[in-house]
Amino acid sequence: MEEKFAISEYHDAGKITEQLDRLIEKPIYSIKPEVLKEYEENYFDKKCSKSKEMIEEAKGIIPGGVQHNLAFNHPFPLVFTKAEGAYLYDIDGNKYYDFLQAGGPTVLGSNPIEVREKVIELLNTCGPSTGLFHEYEYKIGKKISDSIKTVDKFRMLGSGTEACMAAIRIARLATGKKNILKMGGAYHGWSDQLAYGIRVPGSKWTQAGGVSRYLFKHTQEFFPNDLSDLEKKLRRNRLRGGTAAVFIEP
Repeated sequence: MEEKFAISEYHDAGKITEQLDRLIEKPIYSIKPEVLKEYEENYFDKKCSKSKEMIEEAKGIIPGGVQHNLAFNHPFPLVFTKAEGAYLYDIDGNKYYDFLQAGGPTVLGSNPIEVREKVIELLNTCGPSTGLFHEYEYKIGKKISDSIKTVDKFRMLGSGTEACMAAIRIARLATGKKNILKMGGAYHGWSDQLAYGIRVPGSKWTQAGGVSRYLFKHTQEFFPNDLSDLEKKLRRNRLRGGTAAVFIEP
């Protein structure tokens, strides 16, 4: 079988890093409150009234008015009715460039016709779920394994949160160690033990409302782009039972 790889072209990582470093060094400019308010009135209040009305109604049933945190938006979430390629369309008929792409998974763009037709075919013959095994579970696993040289086995889970939880269990079983290190500021789902150092490096448990602090007994964070900090904590963990896994930002 022909050997293929998931990445067909590698960009110059050094050049990209230099560009990012220059960007980070630039000053941060804030938006004046009066300018932001004017924009809200001219755009959101005038052109997104149906979204505003529906979100207000949805708040009576859904906490915050949305089912996923990615949908939160200032001054209120927008209600989208159509997604196609690189574009989104809201309930008021406004068109947007979709830089979010569902947070990453729609790598082919939204709603590509080839995928849509195959999904409809599957729904017509099998429905959305049986809870049992289907041939496409094997086919997608084999496709990914054949395309990515480092993937020997492939198991799908319902969310990134579940995948990270499973990874921790497997790492602890495989290594016999307990401690987990995660990149500070990175998001690895919202399971209790990984709700640590979220969004802001060094914030530890401060943004983990509702999580008992003892659950972080074996979770630590290291600062992004700081190998010395990571090495220091790996060495320290040798005296505390070792490190089972290191979670990094993809």
